[in-house]
Order: sequence, then C-alpha cells, then structure tokens
Amino acid sequence: MSTQPASLNIRPRILYQVAKAAWEGKLFENREEICRMVHAEYEDETTRLHIANQIRIAMGLNPHTFDYVLQDQDELALMGMGSEPIVVADPSGCRSCNPAERHCENICPVHAISHDDFGVLKIDHTKCLGDGYCLDACSFGALAQKSQFVPLIELLKQKTHPVYVSIAPAFAGQFGPAVTPGKLRTALLKLGFIEMVETALYADLITIKEAFEFNHHVKDSSDFLITSCCCPIWIKLIETKFPDLLDHISPSVSPMVASGRVIKALEPDAKVVFIGPCIAKKTEALLPDLKGAVDFVLTFQELATIFEAAGINPADQPDEENGQASWGGRLYGRTGGVSAAVGTTLEKLVPRRAQSFSALRVDGIPDCQKAMESIRQGQLEHNFIEGMACKGGCVGGPGRIISPEEGTTHVNHYGDASHAHTPVENPQVYSILVRLGQSQGEELPELTGESAMAALLARKLK
Repeated sequence: MSTQPASLNIRPRILYQVAKAAWEGKLFENREEICRMVHAEYEDETTRLHIANQIRIAMGLNPHTFDYVLQDQDELALMGMGSEPIVVADPSGCRSCNPAERHCENICPVHAISHDDFGVLKIDHTKCLGDGYCLDACSFGALAQKSQFVPLIELLKQKTHPVYVSIAPAFAGQFGPAVTPGKLRTALLKLGFIEMVETALYADLITIKEAFEFNHHVKDSSDFLITSCCCPIWIKLIETKFPDLLDHISPSVSPMVASGRVIKALEPDAKVVFIGPCIAKKTEALLPDLKGAVDFVLTFQELATIFEAAGINPADQPDEENGQASWGGRLYGRTGGVSAAVGTTLEKLVPRRAQSFSALRVDGIPDCQKAMESIRQGQLEHNFIEGMACKGGCVGGPGRIISPEEGTTHVNHYGDASHAHTPVENPQVYSILVRLGQSQGEELPELTGESAMAALLARKLK
C-alpha cells in the first residue's frame, strides 16, 4: 500500500490542475478526469465527493452533495464574477478530523464556526467577517475560499476587453527576491493584461480625500475620524459590533474600489482585476453599492498558481517598471501606512491642521475590537483611527506568499524607492485628476486649494 500524504488539504493541487486546464481551454472536458486523478492519488483517505467539491470551489462554485463536479446550471454561473459567500464550508472534509481538535472553531475571533450534533461544519455568515484565517487552521480542506480565475482566464483569452491589473501595495517581494515590480508587470502583460497599475496610486487619491475629510470633520477634542481605507473586515466589524460609531467613518471607498472606478471612468470598456493578499476583498467587490467597480479579485497565491499553470516565471521576464505611486500610497500595504500617508499629506495641504493630527494604529481583529471598546467608553486620546484586521496590516493577509515581517520590509523599501514622498508631490495624481475633470466636461482650476480637488474626489471616491 502506498504512503498517504500527511494532510488531506488538496486545495493547492486542485487549484493548479483547474488553472492549468482552464488556461489550456480544456477545463470542461477534463474536470472529471481531474477528480479521478486526485482521488486515485489519495486512495481511501478522502472521498470523490470531497474532491469534486474542491474542484467546484476552485472554479468559484458552491460545494454540493454530489460526487461529480458540475450541474446543468453551473456553466452559466462560471461566466459571472462570482457569488457570496466567498468563504464556504465543505463538511465532507471533516470526516478525518478529531472532534476534540477543531482548530477552526477556536481560531475564529467572532465565533462564526460551529458543528452541529452530527458533526456537520457550519458557518454563520451573519457573524463571519470573511477574513479567511480559518482556512489555514483546517488540515482537511473543509473550509475554503471560492476562486474567480476561471472566468478571468476566459476573459484574457477572448481579448474582447482591455483588462487591467490593480495590484495591491503589499505585492512588493511576494513573488521572490528576484521578481522586481518591472518583472512582475511584464509577466502580467504576458498573461494578457493590458497594463499593471499600482493600487497605491489610487491610495494616493484616497489619502488626499481623507486629509480633506479630517480637516472638515475634526474640529475639537471630541471629534475623531475612523479611516475606511483598505480593510473591509475593519469596516464590517464596526458595522456589526459598533454601529454607534458608524458616523465617524470616513465616506471614502477603498483604494481597490477607487482604482476600478477611475479606470472605468476613463476607459468605460475596461475590465479591472484586483490582486492582493486579502480574501475579504472578494466580498467587498460584491457589495451592492460597490459592485461593478472591480470585475475579479485574486490573491497573490492564486496569481502564483496561474503563473505556474501558464508556464510563466516572473523572475525570467524583462524588467519594465511603470512606477506610479508615492511613498505614502505604497505604505498602505503595512500597518501604520494609512495614517503616515494622511499625516504627511495634511502637512502639505493644510499645515495649520497637521499639528492636531493624532493617529491610533491597531492591527489584528482582537486589538481592533479592544480599540473600539475603548472609544465607545470615552477613552479617546486620538482623532484619526486606523484599523487593519490582519497583524502587520495587508502584508499579513491570508492570501500572502511571504511572512508579514518580510512583507513589511519589502513594502518599506518599495515606498522609499518612489519618485514622490506624498501624493501632493506625485504628478500622476494630477494627471488623473485632470483627466477625470475632462471626462466630466469640467475645467479644473489649479490644484493648490481644497475646493476643486476635494469636490472632484468626493464625487468619484465615495
């Protein structure tokens, strides 16, 4: 009898096989073959039902109760962006788990995971924050995130739309020390994207908007602004557990959404794909008031799988960088980056207010909850509150490839390499603002004061 793998988490193997078949245009004809191949490898350690469901989840579909992959209605679903929930339970993976060692229940900070009297895994999606850290706690693949690369690969191969990548600031260093931003850009163009843009450039726009928001809303010692940038988990936490503090949240959209809206405002036929370390971004892109800004969301891990399936090694590509963002925008990838960017930008735009700017930076869901409890109880010592659900900020997201510590170092170095320190000194920001103004049929006056710039940003980025 052959030696069996120590873990039954077959997701990485399934992701690769699905991505490879999709890239070769053979997914529909090969899907059951993938199921048979993986089932034979794992022999009696898992079941065909579990493997079929893992293939479905990799294709962006919900798990079901059949031992084959697709149902009649699934092919239409595969052509769309995706559907909620993103984090799903496949109870067929629980059968080998010791009930006394259910790490998935223990790791969830909001107690959204449970098992019924029959041991069936349940996710309470009214509680679930969508952070995705429970996925690594399960060794059997019973918890998984739905992927969106099947319709994306089809879109890239069809070449019917210009498809842009908006790459999260945390990308620096994720694909290996030899993969520079320019090499990553070339690899993405080789996949079929028309251009790689830094989400950090749109963080620059948000930074300016939030500096103006701070100036407008924070008037005395009792006022404070909660930044809504970057982290959808942070905002959902406040919405569900601290609704009395919602009035203090900045009305800005995230840099991800801003990138999609601006790109499509300037090029209406474009499609936008966000790639980052965050699983919750997949849910954010589906929210009713944000849907349509971004067409697909991938994690760094999923992009690495697509590169492997397509036979593209980013390290071997020509280095053709197209740097766009400031130091401040690029720092959004790690904790403290948002407040550092807003603080330095405030010094440039409204110097008299910069002295009153006092930031609180918290990361990790438990610390975010503690901070909100303190604020609710009136223990407020700061007037700008930055929260990120992952330890270390976005570099700590569950879709990352390298450690948060390494990610922070790379983000800092990439920020230091920028041609501009703040968004105010970034010519790319002014180029976008002028183009946006022209797209609205407006004459944009010189951007040295608050009125014209703030009004345009408020219309586009809320």
